[in-house]
Amino acid sequence: MNRTKLQSPIKGRESEWMEITQTQGSGPKQSWADEVEQQEANLGKKNDSLSSIWDKFDISKISNAGFKLEFVNPESVGEQRIGEIDVEDISSEIDYWQNAVVCYVLGAHPPFTVLNGYIQRIWGKHGINKIAMLKNAIVIVRFDTGIGKNEVIEGGIYHFDNKPLIVKAWNPDMEFSREELASVPIWIKLPGLDFKYWSARGLIKLGSLVGKPLMVDKNTERKAGLNFARILVEVKMGEELPEEIMFRNEKGAVITQTVTYGWKPTKCEVCNKYGRKGENCRKNKEARIEQTVAEKTTQVDVTKSKEKRYLVAGVLHKQTTKEAEPEGGNGGRLNMK
Repeated sequence: MNRTKLQSPIKGRESEWMEITQTQGSGPKQSWADEVEQQEANLGKKNDSLSSIWDKFDISKISNAGFKLEFVNPESVGEQRIGEIDVEDISSEIDYWQNAVVCYVLGAHPPFTVLNGYIQRIWGKHGINKIAMLKNAIVIVRFDTGIGKNEVIEGGIYHFDNKPLIVKAWNPDMEFSREELASVPIWIKLPGLDFKYWSARGLIKLGSLVGKPLMVDKNTERKAGLNFARILVEVKMGEELPEEIMFRNEKGAVITQTVTYGWKPTKCEVCNKYGRKGENCRKNKEARIEQTVAEKTTQVDVTKSKEKRYLVAGVLHKQTTKEAEPEGGNGGRLNMK
């Protein structure tokens, strides 16, 4: 009876000892490096749980939030991480700006608020969607439709404060890093051109003799008026524009064709900028003002010098007359007293 009572506590702890023994003997003791690695893994799980919180965050709770973004693992080249953007990534933006034109005032940089009001006034009827300022005083204008954009381009040459407003259709390859764009679009007329040459290929070849042909106007496309063909061509700034072009027709005969221009990109010989002439150049006006002031200053100096000479001569004359008078004065007259 007593032996049985003594063994019962031992039998009760056999299962506990077996569990401890199996747990300690399941593998080798964990090193400090393993412990650090396990901690980093646990931290990563914690970060994953935090990022998932932001992924589920309601962005509408932020008043000035735009569209939501997510992380994309960049490519690694050595120690440098490089992102890659392809055509598919920017296709939505290209589509968005397809109905846009870029414009700038040649030879001037007016404030955006002034230019914005001017554009709204002359193009508002075409359905303006957005006006934004780019660098170098270049403005981009987006229209609601492609029709509105084309109507603006076909409108001819616009002027702001007697200076031409250059208008070009936007394209994804445009650069705006230079003070003035290297080329400008201008409308040319081919008066008296036989309408049998008004095909797309014919006008492309004729326009290429002046610059890079871009488009024809509606009347030329519809053949509404056959007295001249009108083509929009892109020409380089400072390039000499021909008054006549020549082409060989279908019979081998050489034809001379007159070219007229709605506007030419003239270059000022004073300040070396486009869009102004020497007589209207601000620098030329300043030079003329300075010259006028200098002339007036010189004239005043000459006048003062003459007056000074006259004054000196007068004093000398008075002194000479006084010295010539007798002591009694009265100009040599006898004193009758």
